Amino acid sequence: MLAFSWVPPRKLHWCVTVNACGFTPCVTTITKALNCPELPDKAHAYDDGFMRNKVFITHSAAYNMDPQKCFTSKMPTMKVSKIVNVNCDRYGPKAMCFGFTAFDTTQRVITLTFRGTEGGTQLTEEILDFFHGKKAFFDSGSVFEYFYDAFLFQWNAGLSQDMRNLKYKYPDYEVWVTGHSMGGAIASIAASYIVKSGLYTADKIKLVTLGQPRTGDYDFAKWHDATFPYSFRIVHHRDIAAHIPPMEGQDELFHHRTEVWYNNNMTIGQPYTLCAEADGLYCSARQLDYSAEDHVWYFGINFVDWGAAGCP
Repeated sequence: MLAFSWVPPRKLHWCVTVNACGFTPCVTTITKALNCPELPDKAHAYDDGFMRNKVFITHSAAYNMDPQKCFTSKMPTMKVSKIVNVNCDRYGPKAMCFGFTAFDTTQRVITLTFRGTEGGTQLTEEILDFFHGKKAFFDSGSVFEYFYDAFLFQWNAGLSQDMRNLKYKYPDYEVWVTGHSMGGAIASIAASYIVKSGLYTADKIKLVTLGQPRTGDYDFAKWHDATFPYSFRIVHHRDIAAHIPPMEGQDELFHHRTEVWYNNNMTIGQPYTLCAEADGLYCSARQLDYSAEDHVWYFGINFVDWGAAGCP
């Protein structure tokens, strides 16, 4: 059986002053309620096998221009429904965003998946956006404008209509929303938008991201955590993307729950940690050095290359 571990704080003291949680042992005084220790309930527990054998394949498929190749190889009952590949940069040079929908009548699931950052141009635009662009997300805080716009470009290019068509055909199916890197931020916004627009209720959605950067502010994270019973941000070891943009110098930037940290190479049988804080000094934030390589190696595979090869 796969084990998971709790990462103990390096130095415990009782948080007596300015503590949002009451009397709770912690690394630093907790001033944000979202950092009060809390884990998913048993009905929405994390399952390494599900992530490794199901969700990981949908993530990898996004790195192939024909995602069906990955599904045919590793999950043949899943069928791609709609692919979009659109320019998602409103202001700068052309930068493409790729996403797709799929469905599986055996597993009774609909998927919505977004590819991560592609190339230096798009990465530069993302970094610049971290310093100047946030946009209100309905009445629930703010998210980064670049991620929000990237979602809307894809949503309005055909994903919206296809998701509605799939719901009409399969009204009781579960929905998996997934993405890596920038695609993880877009997936978070997409799942939230779907709920806000009334297309699905949050209890029908499983949101899973890999190496997701901070996507919005504290109010967005607070609404997200109060809304989604099943939401996991998987972080591999020293993946740098999970720590950008930094909280320092920004206006209330905050991760939503729940981080799952693999402080290892993520091969089969390796342990993981469910982080009880939303965005505090436990789990991956304890690392003092970061890695770009860990950003593309998940579950023991360079899944960007693996997906591009058709998940052989």
